[in-house]
Amino acid sequence: MNRITKIKEKMEKKELCFGTHISTQDPDFYEVSGYMGYDYVWIDNEHAGMTQPMIKNAIIATNAGGAAAFVRVPDHQMCNVKPVIECGPDGIIFPMVNTAEQARQCVAHCTYPPKGTRGFGPLRGIDYGLMDFDEYVRTADDRCLHLMQCEHKEAVKNLDEILEVPGVDVIICGPMDLSGSIGKMGQFSDPEMISLMQEIIDKCKAHNKPFGLSFGLTDTKLMDFWIGQGATFFSLGTPLDYFREMGMDTIRLARKMEAERN
Repeated sequence: MNRITKIKEKMEKKELCFGTHISTQDPDFYEVSGYMGYDYVWIDNEHAGMTQPMIKNAIIATNAGGAAAFVRVPDHQMCNVKPVIECGPDGIIFPMVNTAEQARQCVAHCTYPPKGTRGFGPLRGIDYGLMDFDEYVRTADDRCLHLMQCEHKEAVKNLDEILEVPGVDVIICGPMDLSGSIGKMGQFSDPEMISLMQEIIDKCKAHNKPFGLSFGLTDTKLMDFWIGQGATFFSLGTPLDYFREMGMDTIRLARKMEAERN
């Protein structure tokens, strides 16, 4: 069973797909994530400014470890989607999808004609030319998920229309930007913020679409809110987050032992 089939089976069963965010040059982090048990790695090129070779190596290393590789592109432009999708990721994540028209554009960039506008030039996506051409053309559009981020109050308002766009596979909430869009950055327990998150969940359930959350650090209350209501995708933390938190704990432990010694 390949990676995307495993993810789709979990989506069908409404089981949790758990992932982490990485944007480093070191392939070890991507590969070990699969060995550790992450279902997917969120390869982040919206904020990190990764180069194309970095993205391709990250996809290869993620898949080598057994995890699915999802790449977040910086925007909705075809020039930023085309070189990534030719590397054969298991999903493309589009940030700030606020309207149905934007969602249609994102899906079209990933889809061959006549349904979309994707140009033909697969590289790793066609196993470097070793895959049967007819098989590739027949299956290409189904081998990459289209994940749309709902991270602005306008996106929540338009979410019913976004969810009706063919090819929109998953909705991912970005809570920090969503809270910023209502002038309450980071106030996740604010009633207005809770109401917006609940609206995302309710609309996705009404359309029978998988949904999830992308967040930087462990917030058990936020995790419980989303996972408890049936989130299929949950992305948490970065290598820097884990290094910082565990590193600070280790420093505190060492200083405590030093104080006890003295």
